[in-house]
Amino acid sequence: MADLVLQFSSEQLLEILALAPNATAIYTGEELIIQTANDAMINFWGKDRRVIGRPLEQAVPELRGQPFIPIMQTVWRSGETYIGKDKEAKLFVDGKLQTFYFDFIYRPLKDEQGKVYCILHTASDVTAYYLNRRELEKSRENESDLLEEQQVMNEELLAINAELQATLKEQASTNEYLAETQLVLRALVNKHAESEGRFRFMVQQAPVAICILMGRRLQIESANDRMLNIFGKTSNIIGKNLSKALPELEGQPYLELLDKVYLTGETYYGKEGVARIEHNGQLTDGYFDFIYKPLLDENRRTTCVIVVAVEVTAQVNARKKLQKAEEQLRFAIEAANVGTWFINGNTNEFIPSVRLKEMFGYAADEELSLDEALNLIHKDYRDQVIRAIEATMTKGEPYNVEYPITGDDDSIRWVRSYGKHEHDINGGAPHFSGIMIDITEQKLDDIRKNDFIGMVSHELKTPLTSLKGYVQILGSKARKQEDAFMASALQKAEIQVNKMSSLINGFLNVSRLESGKIILDKQYFRVDEIIRDIIDDTLITSTNHTITLHPCGPFSVYADQEKIEAVISNLLSNAIKYSPGSKNIEITCKLCGDAVQISVSDEGMGIRKEDMEKLFERYYRVEGKLTKDISGFGIGLYLSAEIIARHGGKIWVESEVGKGSVFHFSLPLTAQP
Repeated sequence: MADLVLQFSSEQLLEILALAPNATAIYTGEELIIQTANDAMINFWGKDRRVIGRPLEQAVPELRGQPFIPIMQTVWRSGETYIGKDKEAKLFVDGKLQTFYFDFIYRPLKDEQGKVYCILHTASDVTAYYLNRRELEKSRENESDLLEEQQVMNEELLAINAELQATLKEQASTNEYLAETQLVLRALVNKHAESEGRFRFMVQQAPVAICILMGRRLQIESANDRMLNIFGKTSNIIGKNLSKALPELEGQPYLELLDKVYLTGETYYGKEGVARIEHNGQLTDGYFDFIYKPLLDENRRTTCVIVVAVEVTAQVNARKKLQKAEEQLRFAIEAANVGTWFINGNTNEFIPSVRLKEMFGYAADEELSLDEALNLIHKDYRDQVIRAIEATMTKGEPYNVEYPITGDDDSIRWVRSYGKHEHDINGGAPHFSGIMIDITEQKLDDIRKNDFIGMVSHELKTPLTSLKGYVQILGSKARKQEDAFMASALQKAEIQVNKMSSLINGFLNVSRLESGKIILDKQYFRVDEIIRDIIDDTLITSTNHTITLHPCGPFSVYADQEKIEAVISNLLSNAIKYSPGSKNIEITCKLCGDAVQISVSDEGMGIRKEDMEKLFERYYRVEGKLTKDISGFGIGLYLSAEIIARHGGKIWVESEVGKGSVFHFSLPLTAQP
C-alpha cells in the first residue's frame, strides 16, 4: 500500500488540485505568472487554457484598473494572506463585460526560509447570493406598505436574510477550509516521497471531507474525521466495502456513479447533490458538492477513487427559503390586485408590473413609459402627482397620492399610490419604487356620500335660516315685554340654532372641499385684528374661561380671511370644549422665518399619542370617558387642516394627557400675485 501511495506523481496531485470544487489558481513572481488554474477559475475569467504561463495582467486584461492585481502584488511582497468578501469584479465572459461578486483568498506559500514561492488563489462566485440579498433589502422596505399578510412576510424575509448572512459566513469559512486543503495537496506534491504514514496524517488533517476507496468493490481504505461525520459512522467502517458500511446508499445514484468512474477513469463533479444518510438511527437528507477522482496506474487502469466532499446543506436550504419567500411575496402582491413600479434614479427607466399596466389601460405585452403614464392622469391632478414625484426623488419625502386616471373611452379609474426613494448602500443607482391600488369603488362611494351630504346640508340651511329669524323676532318681543324667562330661553335657543348652522356649514364645506368646489377668496388682512374679533365673539357665549392674547405684531397675510377665521374659531372652540375643568386659554402670534405662526393652548384633558396621529383625518373623534359627553362629528380639524394646506401652510399639535394641548398653524407671508 505504501508503494501505491508513493507512486502518485506530482502531475497527478496537481491534477487533483486543478479539479478541486472551488476555483483555484497558482501564481509566481511579482508579475503574477499563472502556473496553473483549474477549469472553474478559467471559466470565471471567461478564457481558455492558453492563459497558463502568462502574466495575469496579460491573460485577463480587463483586470487592469481593478484592485485585484495590486492586492496580489502586495501579498507577494508582504507574505500576508488577503481575504476578500462580496468583492465586485468586471470580467469579459461570453463576449461581453459583466459584473460578478466573489469571496476569495490570496494565500502566500513559503519555503522553509519563509520566502514566498507562489500565491494560492481560491475563489467562490457569490453573485447570486449577493444580488438576492440586495433585492431582498429593496423589497423589504416596500413591503411595509402592503397588506397585513405582506407584513408577516417581511418578518420571515428578515429571518431568512439573517440565515443567509450566517450561511455566507459559513461559506467564507468553507473557502478557508478549501484553501487550507489546497495547501495540504500542494504539500503532498512537494513531499510525495514521504512515507505512507505521513500521507495518511495529512489526509486526516485536511479541512474537507476526504476518503480513499480501493478497487471496484470500493473498499474504504481511509477516511478522515470529516468524512466519517458526513457518513454518520465511526472508524469501524475502515476496511469495509462502501455498500456494506452505508447500506442506505442502495437505490441512490452514488454507488452507480462511483462504479462508472472506476470503469471509465473519468472524474465526476457533483453540485448540490442530495444524499440520504443514516445518523443516530434516523435517515436525514443533506446536500453536498463533491468530486470522484480516479487515480490511474502506468497502464491507465484505475487503482482507487479519491472522494472529496463539502456539505452545502445550509446554503441550499437558505436559498430555497429565500425563493419560497419571494414566491409568496409575488403571490401576495398578485392576490391583493396591486400594481408595482420601479424607476431608476439615474436613467429614469420606468419598469411597471403587468397589473399596473392594466390600470392604465395597457396590455401586458405593451410598453408603458413614465411620460405616457403621467399623460393618462387627469389634467386637474397631473401637476400635483409630478410635484409629489419630484419631492420624493429630490428630498426623500414619502410618496402618498390619490388621483384619477382617464381611459381612452373617457372612463375614470381612481388609484392611490405609495412609494419611497432609496439610495443603494452598495453604490448602485438610487431608485424610486412603490405600489398602486385601485380605489375606484371606494372613491365613487365617497363622492356619492359627499354629494348626498352636500345636498342635505344645502336643503337644511333654508328652514334653519327661517327658524333663526323667528327666534330672533320672538326674542325681541320678549325683551320689549320684559319677559326675562322667555328672553333667556330664546337666547339659548338662538345659540343652539347657531351651533346647528355651524355644523351644517361644516358638512357643506367638507362636500365642497372633496369635490374640488371650494374656492379661496384671498385678500390682505391683519392677523392680530381678526384674532381679537374672534375672542370678543367667543366670550359672549363662553363666560367660564379666560382667553389671553399675548402681544402680537401687526402681521398681514394674503389669504381667505373668512376661512382663516373659521380655523381660529374652531381651535378656540375646541380649547374651550376639551378643558371644562380649567379656565386659562392662551393665544400667541409670532413671526417664524417667512411665515406667521398662530398657537392656541389650553390646560385641558390633553390628547393621547395614538390619537394625535389621526386627529386631522375626516370624521375622526377622540373616544374616551372624558369625551363621551362632548358633541361633534370630527370635521372641524379636518376642514382646518385642508384650509391651511390649500394656503401652503402647516398645522400640527403638541399635547400631554392631563396637562393640556397646543394647536399650531402657520401661513406663508407671500406677496399678492
